Amino acid sequence: MNLQNRNKKIARNTLMLYFRMILNLFITLYTSRLILEYLGVVDYGIYNVVGGLVSMFSVVSGSLSNAVSRFLAFELGKENWKKLKNIFSMSFTIHFLLAIIILALVQILGAWFLNNEMNIPTNRLEAANWVLLFSSLTFSVNLLNIPFNAAIVANEKMDVFSYISILEVLLKLIIVVLLGYATYDSLVLYAILLFGVSLLLTLIYVVYANKTFREVSLKLYWDKIIFNEIIGFASWNFLGVLANIFKTQGIVILLNLFWGATVNAAQGISVQVSNAIQRFADNFIMAVNPQIIKSYAKNDMQDTLKLVSTGSRLSFFLLLVLSFPVLTDTYTILELWLKKVPPYTVMLVRLVLINSLIEVFSKPIITLINATGRIKYYQIGISILLFLNFPFSYLILKLGGRPSHVYLVYILISSIALLFRFIFLKNNVGINISTLFTSIFKKAFLVFLIATVLFGLNNYFFNEGWFRLCTSTILCVLLILISIIFFGLAESERMFIKNILIKKIKK
Repeated sequence: MNLQNRNKKIARNTLMLYFRMILNLFITLYTSRLILEYLGVVDYGIYNVVGGLVSMFSVVSGSLSNAVSRFLAFELGKENWKKLKNIFSMSFTIHFLLAIIILALVQILGAWFLNNEMNIPTNRLEAANWVLLFSSLTFSVNLLNIPFNAAIVANEKMDVFSYISILEVLLKLIIVVLLGYATYDSLVLYAILLFGVSLLLTLIYVVYANKTFREVSLKLYWDKIIFNEIIGFASWNFLGVLANIFKTQGIVILLNLFWGATVNAAQGISVQVSNAIQRFADNFIMAVNPQIIKSYAKNDMQDTLKLVSTGSRLSFFLLLVLSFPVLTDTYTILELWLKKVPPYTVMLVRLVLINSLIEVFSKPIITLINATGRIKYYQIGISILLFLNFPFSYLILKLGGRPSHVYLVYILISSIALLFRFIFLKNNVGINISTLFTSIFKKAFLVFLIATVLFGLNNYFFNEGWFRLCTSTILCVLLILISIIFFGLAESERMFIKNILIKKIKK
């Protein structure tokens, strides 16, 4: 695939993923309100807490999903069709067996915990058991869907992925509307209908993937070597996932112990804001990731590093443009959204966004590390780094530190983790990291410097409020976009954007 066609494919896939994400966001916000209204506070709480019992297993499924996506994309890059088919069949077998095991565990251990330990109103205990059953069935069906979903993403069929995701949220919207007319127990009916949606979507994924991709088949297959490769990769990946959970949830617990629920509210809001903005960059990275793995599989290191560099820079620029108004006019935006802004929220939102701007550089680099398959020592090293966040944060809070100081530790560790990833690439992949480092950060730093100056001038000359947000802040964002075009992009990237604009104007 030549450079122009590849860029077009990445751009098209990114746009499709954005369309999916924006539509999903608005429908989800609307349905969340309706679900609470139709179920009521108690039943809504029961559904979330019972669903939480099942969702604990998502840590395992997430690690396996990453492993399957990596192995499929890698063999697609090598065009090794026989091994690709064996990998898919082995993945399907693993997920089939895991779905049965998790379903059994939830129905035995989960049911015992629900009926003996959880605080559920007696008159809703039977309904809660039905919710547990159908939630576990939904999870198991979704688990079976992972290999087919991974095949679609690895083959870069993001349009199909987006269409099915849009169908999913539309079906969930219909379900919620139907709840308003339900004569049967709304909580149980909601769980049953969600299971029905998952079953239908899985059938669509299976039929499409089976008819479209030569590697996909529905047969159970066993290969000890491939099994060990997938499980080994997923196991080390699982360590990294646990470290990330410990890092984020550890901060939640520490802030609660030292500062109480008010700061937890501020922290929760800051994470929601950051996640909403990060989704835009994540969708772009999702479109780039298969290309990175395939290029590495072909031993085309020049192309691989170019993709990593471009992916890191452009995802940073995207996040910077979206974050700038929030960083500049944090209180104004939060007041519009929340009406009453909890203490510490403004500072925590800004610090979490700064951390996100640092972490976004790492995501294409992590994809390259995963592509190598040599992740054992990487996951050990990065997990130790991430675990250190907890004791350092505890020490600072014990010495009288403020909530913002905890996030300064967070930012420092994210920066060290980024540097560690570069060093790992040098020592284990043999990459000239100075060249990669320069290609990413030289242009990114110049744009960041311009954005920092604009941030300072905007705050110095204008008071925060709606006037500043709608005038000078928007102007600053436009100036940042111009600086990205002239200083942040390579010549080939500028020409690509220019050609797209010319074609659109001619149309």
